[in-house]
Amino acid sequence: MLRLLETFCAVVEAGSLNRAAEALHLSQPAVTKQIRALEAELGVTLLVRGRQGVTLTPVGRRIHALARRAVAAAEACRRAAREWQEPGSTGVVVGAGLTLTLFTLPPVIAAFRRQFPGTRVEVRTGTSQETLARLLAYEVDLAFVTSPVSHPEVRTQVLFTDPLVLAAAPPAPAGEIHPVRVRDLQGRTLISFRRGSGLRQYLDQVLEARGVRPEVVMEFDSIEAIKTMVALDLGVALLPWSAVRADAEAGRIVAYPLADWPDAGRQISMIWRRDAYRPPTVRAFQTLARQLLRQEPETERTGS
Repeated sequence: MLRLLETFCAVVEAGSLNRAAEALHLSQPAVTKQIRALEAELGVTLLVRGRQGVTLTPVGRRIHALARRAVAAAEACRRAAREWQEPGSTGVVVGAGLTLTLFTLPPVIAAFRRQFPGTRVEVRTGTSQETLARLLAYEVDLAFVTSPVSHPEVRTQVLFTDPLVLAAAPPAPAGEIHPVRVRDLQGRTLISFRRGSGLRQYLDQVLEARGVRPEVVMEFDSIEAIKTMVALDLGVALLPWSAVRADAEAGRIVAYPLADWPDAGRQISMIWRRDAYRPPTVRAFQTLARQLLRQEPETERTGS
């Protein structure tokens, strides 16, 4: 069945039988035959063909989610075998959000490359939910997330808390950097992330709960774009300290602590599958992450 599931996933990802056939180096009739064989074995219809390509049926969507995990697990088995035969040959695949990729992981990756100069490190970015889904599908070895994760198949280790600060254009009033209050944002011009991002949702919930309604004038997917607009004095922004630290130390941005929101911040955690094979290189990456990033007493928990 594995071969049929691989073909099924290829068709779904390609969006059509013809494109999947090209990717698999098969004829279109051969792909169609395999899909029909899978449907016959399962006793359900998985795909509906149309002018725009193929569409998953409701049960097809459910089967596709499981099929992706089965195919990824099979590839993980092949990878474990290759790693056993030739240690270090398969590299390390890490999942993380874009902010963590830019400002948290670089020193870990650099230290790892010095320790294992011939081993490849691949980073796949996405939201915390997308990253968790990749981990569960065996598509990444480790993941770094900013949202709490509780899942029975995942181990979680808290590394540090990344506080939020109010980023503003220099200079600081009277040359001082003093704490500000969240309620002082009422009516202020705020630059933020696009709606739908995890940090934006978190900020909107907290501000709404406190009855604070700043004027959001610009929304970006890029944290660098937000910092650029802040440095140009076009507004202020609530950002993680890790993302603005270098700019604050260079004087490009002033970072004000939040006096009436002392617990403001994101908990950065490293997560991995309980049942996944972790070769020595993956374990070494974990060790380096703990050594370089962990600022709190070691805490490891499993999902419930």
